[in-house]
Amino acid sequence: MVLDGRRRTRVASGVGLAALALVLVAGGAGVIRAARAGDVDASAPAVPPESAAQAWTPLVPGTSWQWQIDGEQIDTTVLDAVDNPRRMFDVDMEATDAATIARLHDKGIVVVCYLQTGAWESYRADADAYPASVLGNAVDGYPQERWVDIRQIDVLAPIIAARLDAAAAKGCDGIEPDLDDSYTADTGFPLTMADQIAYNTAMIGLAHDRSMSMGLKNGPAIAEQLAPVADWALTESCNLYDECGGYAAFVALGKAVFDAEYTAEGMTLDAFCPADAAAGLDGILKESSETLHAYPWAGCPVG
Repeated sequence: MVLDGRRRTRVASGVGLAALALVLVAGGAGVIRAARAGDVDASAPAVPPESAAQAWTPLVPGTSWQWQIDGEQIDTTVLDAVDNPRRMFDVDMEATDAATIARLHDKGIVVVCYLQTGAWESYRADADAYPASVLGNAVDGYPQERWVDIRQIDVLAPIIAARLDAAAAKGCDGIEPDLDDSYTADTGFPLTMADQIAYNTAMIGLAHDRSMSMGLKNGPAIAEQLAPVADWALTESCNLYDECGGYAAFVALGKAVFDAEYTAEGMTLDAFCPADAAAGLDGILKESSETLHAYPWAGCPVG
């Protein structure tokens, strides 16, 4: 199965999991109680949930990175020639085994693992864990996926917690959550920005409980509010769509913002690297959001 990164929604406009337990570890329920949408002011910065672990690996501006979530064997050599002690690989959690993650760790590389938080996927081993009450409209362009009702945190948190347990067992240092700005989409539910902030805050707390970081994915309109909570951000084509400025709050807090731009959209390193450098973003050039193979890859200068 080939994954992609785009999964983008805009305000302006196969591989299976192992058997997953459906219980929260200690501390998770407290995170959920602290993240009710009714308690969230969507105009104010979110409050980081308390965590018993406080041991996740920080990712800071000036980090070189690679993004391969195509379901193929990870090419662990892509960053070998990069002269930067701060390096990160973003890989698919299900398709990447613990041995590959360990090899990346041996190179001093932080490993972020992609997993879905905002939608149901029919092809996942835990698909039956999602009750019909949380399933909404089909994700546009992905008929095997349906949006989930992120207001039902009590229902969804144990499912995501089990996925995070699997990620932690493999050695993932952080989590790339996909579809974590679903309030902007036609989900079939009357979701609000406050609902999204509450849900993302709860999911980040669950990752922290397992000593993993979690980022914000493609959510420029909620980036300022979530910058105190999320540990880093990942954005696609923010230069093309004039969205990079939305992530300034992350950079101001010393948190990395990873920007992927695409040759399929006409981008070149010369076209966006100067802007990324000026904004404090860490940019890479890939072919397209739909491919995200090991290559092509090129990184903006860091330093």
